[in-house]
Amino acid sequence: MNAEMQPLFWRISDQDKSGFEAVSLLMPANADGEEATEYPTEVSFRSNRSSTHPVDLRWSEEDSDLFMNLLDRLIEADAEDSIELDISDSVIQGIIQLVALVRFKSPWPTDELTGDDFITEREELEVGDLVSLNTRYGFTLAIVVGLDSIDATCVLMEAVADGEQVLIPDHSLLVINRHYVLSPAFSDEDMGDDAVYH
Repeated sequence: MNAEMQPLFWRISDQDKSGFEAVSLLMPANADGEEATEYPTEVSFRSNRSSTHPVDLRWSEEDSDLFMNLLDRLIEADAEDSIELDISDSVIQGIIQLVALVRFKSPWPTDELTGDDFITEREELEVGDLVSLNTRYGFTLAIVVGLDSIDATCVLMEAVADGEQVLIPDHSLLVINRHYVLSPAFSDEDMGDDAVYH
């Protein structure tokens, strides 16, 4: 798949003066006279900025690489094919949401989170894999958005809860040792191979 992407931007703004910056995807105008198109995400973060004027940040190479990796997992195409994407499509919006979470959210600490170790078959991990995280509160469904030799960066698809008490909400970012990343079949919430995760 050709990765010819027009430049994309994040727009961050605190228009309601709440102290939280809301994150949107900003698509620049293609032609003179056209207006840029803004697509809000559900991502926001606390900010100490005094101005309420929006700030536009160009997508980093890491943003683009993650977007393309997640897109490749969803769309099967020949290497020579060019694909035209509809940014307003709910699946594409879900991928953008994941990229925004990775770019703007800080990972939750996992020191006291991991469950007891046990022997089981483990598979090689890739970005975009749906997985189950072995926590002391049970197995939690997540999607892998980054990998290194020791840790996996994941976005939770369900909350980590102790009974009725939510400890870490869904759509939170975690960096966890790869040893605690298991097949999604361990989770009660495994939605199957054909589900769309965002």
